[in-house]
Amino acid sequence: MQLGAEIKFTVGTETFLDSTVSKGSVGVVFEDDGDTGYLYAVAPGAEITILDALHVYDVASVTDRHIPVKAQLFWTVEETAAALVINGHCHALYDFQRRAGFCRSAFPPAPHGQVPKRELTDELVEQYFGA
Repeated sequence: MQLGAEIKFTVGTETFLDSTVSKGSVGVVFEDDGDTGYLYAVAPGAEITILDALHVYDVASVTDRHIPVKAQLFWTVEETAAALVINGHCHALYDFQRRAGFCRSAFPPAPHGQVPKRELTDELVEQYFGA
């Protein structure tokens, strides 16, 4: 796996972190808008197209939100899937080949044509990124 981007921030403060593959054809964006945290799979261009949105957290539900955290965006070596890791724990993953997004909350429902099971499990993370 390869690191695409990294930031330290406090949950609930407006934060934006993005990373695109070396060819620039697809990317991921993590955003904390002050209320929620989401990972977006995107197709960059003149206008960014959102391919999928994956819920990471509701700020009000994060009990230790006052403690700064480290968010990282990782890519598989083949640059076909990306993951959001916060403090060493994978919270969301998007597979661009399968057009499939996964997150711990399994929310929101998958867009049409994508795999119906959205829940991100440790086993799934291991399939993509190893131990």
